[in-house]
Amino acid sequence: MILLNRRVLTLTFCSIGCFFHLAHVVNEFLKFPVRTDIIYDYPKKLVVPEIDIIMYNTDLLNLTELYLKHPEKIAYLCRSRLRMSNLTIISNGKMNADCVKIFKSYFETSLDLAMLLTVGDIEKLDVDSLIYKAKIDDTIQNDLCTFKKYFSAPFTYIRVSCREDSKPIEKRLLPDTEAYDRFCILHNITHQFGVRLTHPNSKIDPTINNYVRIERKKDENVFTFLRQREIIIERSEWPYQTNCRHYQRTETYARCLRDKISQAMPGTIGMLDVVKAGDFPANCRFNFNIYSNHSLLSQMRSECAKQIEQLQCIEKTYRTQGETFKEKGSGLGLICLANQIDFNIILKTYPQSTFTELLIYISSILGIWFGISIYGQLMDGFIRPSIPQPTVKKVNVLPNTLTKRTNIQVGPNLKTSAIIEQSYLNGQ
Repeated sequence: MILLNRRVLTLTFCSIGCFFHLAHVVNEFLKFPVRTDIIYDYPKKLVVPEIDIIMYNTDLLNLTELYLKHPEKIAYLCRSRLRMSNLTIISNGKMNADCVKIFKSYFETSLDLAMLLTVGDIEKLDVDSLIYKAKIDDTIQNDLCTFKKYFSAPFTYIRVSCREDSKPIEKRLLPDTEAYDRFCILHNITHQFGVRLTHPNSKIDPTINNYVRIERKKDENVFTFLRQREIIIERSEWPYQTNCRHYQRTETYARCLRDKISQAMPGTIGMLDVVKAGDFPANCRFNFNIYSNHSLLSQMRSECAKQIEQLQCIEKTYRTQGETFKEKGSGLGLICLANQIDFNIILKTYPQSTFTELLIYISSILGIWFGISIYGQLMDGFIRPSIPQPTVKKVNVLPNTLTKRTNIQVGPNLKTSAIIEQSYLNGQ
């Protein structure tokens, strides 16, 4: 009985242990965890990226024309900023130099001027002449590039996309050597601007601090050399923990917010929203009041944030570094791609375990617990061996009988004595 209880206890312990072990492993697998590999890669070829250029609208505007269109508002802005109530705004057909200077203070007055502008006013700004279209030599190949215009209330953006036979342009890239196979574009921008490198179809970055700042004057040669470092993040789709989807996350959010502002205030665009030239009617105005209505703006942002809760599966960004060299000359402006120095970084997620690995793990768990149960039974056999015990036959004894003792063999090697009772009837 004791031996039977030990076997039942061993079997019960192994069954419960195996069940919980398997449940834990399967539960962890069903969470679909991922692991992330970090790869440092130095490319063999340089693929010419998109080049984004940002400029202040105040540098592109004709302030005299703007004054003739809005004389009272421009005069009020200039006099209030300079604290001169009797200031003459226009003299000999030109705007007062102090007014021009105060309007060129970008962070102080750019938004004030933007509130006077319409979409049509900004779309009329001449930016086509700022980037040459012709090929100069094998290094300066502006003829291979196309230009798209974007704008917000304070800024105008130009995206330069260069292709050769509709394919990306590739240049040889050798580490720790000078880049003789350069790619450059020639420009005629003679004021402050910024430049950065980006991927095709990516959203225009509205933040000027993310651009390499350049300032150029007339009759000054400015050579800008840009270096890039690509960072790629690849995530796994559902059911894995990253739960990403393929879409442009920042563009989705910006488009959602833009639509909600247009619905709340028809005929207006958010002051800091970046839009493509030609997408909105010319009479649309920029709305700054929406940013002062914190409750409404917070509600809009909250609703749009729900649309981008999932991460983007593939994110590609460039870290742009630049150096600028200036000299007196004929007014030559170049933006060139320099040789890449840093390694690209690739962060790629993989499933922490596959279904095949799960089956192998389950098989090993079953084997472990089966081995434990067999070991327990073997130990029981060694500790308490089964030994056969002698048995004794019992024979009923009748009264008034004679008895006779007889030796009876009850085991293969064991003899014992038993009393065999025999009855003799009278006369027998």
